[in-house]
Amino acid sequence: MIIGGFSIGFTACILIGLFYFKEKNVNAGFIHHKQIYRVYDVNKNSCNIHYDLTSVLASNYSEIINACPMDYFNGLEFYVKDEKNNTRTVINNLICTDNSFAEVFSIKVVESTSDQLFEGREAFVITRQLAQTLYNKGNAVGRTVTIGNPYIQITGKITAVIEDVPENATFKAEILMNGNNENYRLSKTCNGDTCWNPTNMFIQLKSGTQADNLVLQLNKTINLDQFDIGQLGLQKFDDIYFSSLSFKDMHLKGNAKLLKIFLAVALLILCLSSINYLNYAISLQFAKFRTIGISKTNGADWKQLASLSFTEVSLGILLAVVLSVWLTLLLLPFSETLFGRELQLDGASFLQIAPVLLITVISIILLNSLSPLYFLSHFNITDFISGKRKRNGKQVGKQLLLTFQLAVSISLIIMVIGIFKQLNFIKKSDLGFDKELLLRIDLPKMYEKRNAFKQEIEKLPFVSKSAFSDGAPGRIILRMGSNIEGNDFTVNCITVGNGYLETMGIELLEGRGFQSGDFDKVCLLNEAAAKRYGFESIEGKKFNNGREGGYDIIGIIKDFHISPFYNAIEPVSLIYNPEIASSMLSIRLLPGDVSQYMEQIEGIWKEFLPDEIMNFTFYDEQFQSMYNKEDKLVKSITFFSIVAIVLTCMGILSQMILTSLARTKEIGIRKVNGARVFEVLVLLNKDFIKWVVIAFVIACPVAWYFLHQWLQSFAFKTAMSWWVFLAAGAMVVAIGLFTASWQSWRVATKNPVEALRYE
Repeated sequence: MIIGGFSIGFTACILIGLFYFKEKNVNAGFIHHKQIYRVYDVNKNSCNIHYDLTSVLASNYSEIINACPMDYFNGLEFYVKDEKNNTRTVINNLICTDNSFAEVFSIKVVESTSDQLFEGREAFVITRQLAQTLYNKGNAVGRTVTIGNPYIQITGKITAVIEDVPENATFKAEILMNGNNENYRLSKTCNGDTCWNPTNMFIQLKSGTQADNLVLQLNKTINLDQFDIGQLGLQKFDDIYFSSLSFKDMHLKGNAKLLKIFLAVALLILCLSSINYLNYAISLQFAKFRTIGISKTNGADWKQLASLSFTEVSLGILLAVVLSVWLTLLLLPFSETLFGRELQLDGASFLQIAPVLLITVISIILLNSLSPLYFLSHFNITDFISGKRKRNGKQVGKQLLLTFQLAVSISLIIMVIGIFKQLNFIKKSDLGFDKELLLRIDLPKMYEKRNAFKQEIEKLPFVSKSAFSDGAPGRIILRMGSNIEGNDFTVNCITVGNGYLETMGIELLEGRGFQSGDFDKVCLLNEAAAKRYGFESIEGKKFNNGREGGYDIIGIIKDFHISPFYNAIEPVSLIYNPEIASSMLSIRLLPGDVSQYMEQIEGIWKEFLPDEIMNFTFYDEQFQSMYNKEDKLVKSITFFSIVAIVLTCMGILSQMILTSLARTKEIGIRKVNGARVFEVLVLLNKDFIKWVVIAFVIACPVAWYFLHQWLQSFAFKTAMSWWVFLAAGAMVVAIGLFTASWQSWRVATKNPVEALRYE
């Protein structure tokens, strides 16, 4: 049982180790990853840099080998179709860049029409995987394809096919567009009459270049005002995944705090496994009390006893390690379910974790071999011969080990309950609009029959309201500056049509709603925007951006979330322009059978757009999907916490067995003198409650600290109620008492004659 428990614990450590190294090596698959840096604006805390800065960086600084713009889009669906060959597919990753992309990121070109990625302004580059999807084994270079979604429709020629981006990267790529063509630059920012194309910008430095010195040089020699930059900074490419900067980029992000929790759980599981094995090893030595005494009497020295103990422990632990590797291989196919990403035990992964595993195994073998002999060396030779097992005072060591195990279990349960409580809080909290039964359908850009489509949708008996917009909560496509000198901030803009507030369930707090004569003249601000502007009253106030003369502010709406709860409420402006608001149709449904509703809506779609795929989402599902990674990680932490609790139960059981062995004679005498089973149970278990109380006092502040650190990732968080801590303590008491009482019952119901036979 002990070897099996140790192998389970070690398996958990190997899996977490593989996950840890996978997370820590994101972007390491690029050859020059240590020489790549991302440029960002320190003052704005933004990585969206003026596109035209590319040429300045590429041509004026000898320390910079290449400068590469990379406007990256993911999470949006784009259709790709070749009308001539009648092939089409949907992609989720689109990049606007230039010819330096392949050099900076060391991407191999599979086939090309020239020595450059892009040949001509209207050029596309696709990955090998997409080429196979569209053209199977046919030649993709030279084909003309169209990329589109509700916001764009661009046609270009494929001039190159590249290898797929490394799997463990912060960005993916399916299609690259030539950024030298301004029509291909999908991002645009305006502040007053000035507009520019923001982009992520990466530079590749010469080996040995000091990034800090280069930053000082860049800030001194570049006219930053020309590019609307406050102060330039450089961020290591390797640091993007765990960046603490609040950049609103599309790159994949990890959670450094959760990763630390995983690492802590792995170390705790390893400690629990080692403690259990140590208790087992000590119990084994006690069981061989007389044998060891006879061996010492016959001249066996400490080295011989240590060698025997080392051999026994080594064989047991090595067997457990072999079982752990076998279990790991069995569980690897389920790693994506457990961790949210696929893990492999390949050569590279093994070389990374092998030294750590080797040191860990050797340390555990030494600890479990020498510790029992250390304890036994404190007994006199006469104790060995007589078989006396003196109790060492209050057996402080045993109590400390058990208290540690209990504290670990309580801490993990508190953290699991707390994390689940936070996720439940963010999923059920008010978003500022009514997300229930609210559907969004994406229409092709500037679809001519959109009003007719909307009218048919509204005829359905289960449709309450509907409204067009460009942009929506969770899908902002337009941002503009505040255009206030000395108070520069970004305003998220949603262009809306008639009935938008009513359809979304957004509350108007002050002023009035939109009217037919307001076309392209007015806007509403949310509370956060009004606060940033410092408005005490909206009378006579304008949002001075977007159009000549700006927009009259006619009202204030209640704050609503446009992004996950990690972020604070952001400034938002609803701009009234029914002609432009056409790409998204939000539909308010009545309660009922949603699956049947969708069948009828899809039927209308096929009547109007038979050749197009209907892209739709429910707002509640969209916002819940923002926490998919956290959901998976929480489930995995729960799984490993259960492993830790099982190991703790095994530790309790082994401690009770050790206690029973030490008090066998005492229990026998008590039973002969009339002690009842209940009294024996109380005798054996009374100290257990004391250990739990001590463990609870230790565990609460530790768990609170780590939970508090994790919660700092969220701008909106739940309160850590007292019942979370009390529930964790009660669960451990219940589980522990059940485990302890099982062994105590066996001892208490044993025939006292057997206990006294050899005394």
